[in-house]
Amino acid sequence: MYVNYEYYRIFYYVAKYKNVSQAAKILSANQPNLSRSIKILESELGCPLFVRTNRGMNLTSEGEKL
Repeated sequence: MYVNYEYYRIFYYVAKYKNVSQAAKILSANQPNLSRSIKILESELGCPLFVRTNRGMNLTSEGEKL
């Protein structure tokens, strides 16, 4: 299994700020690319890492372990 380490960096910032838009500002990236990276990471790991709400993103138990 090959997973780009950049996905883990993106995961860290999204988890820290609980918001993709805020993480995108910090990383000087755009929100759709970060969302796509999180989805790819979740797909590669085979489990959801975040619960998406209209107020942001919260970690699942798997996301907390990661």
